[in-house]
Amino acid sequence: PLFFSIERYADRGIIPRSISLLYSEFNKRKSDTVYACYVSYLELYNEKGFDLLAEEHTASSRLEDMQRVAMMEDEDGNFHFKNLS
Repeated sequence: PLFFSIERYADRGIIPRSISLLYSEFNKRKSDTVYACYVSYLELYNEKGFDLLAEEHTASSRLEDMQRVAMMEDEDGNFHFKNLS
């Protein structure tokens, strides 16, 4: 078996490093400010989007059975996602 160490910051994946950075920035700004952090986890596979944090998603779910996420662009060039939690 292959073992990975996550003790070194550089060895951690992009998601744990991103969350760690967010919370370290929150802690640096000790004040009366209240922060809210919302996270989505979108997988793109064969030009189709899938919400990996959807409540109906389980470890045994097949991508084909999951609700698809649609990406839409508005008139201002901003992108929005339909069916993304």
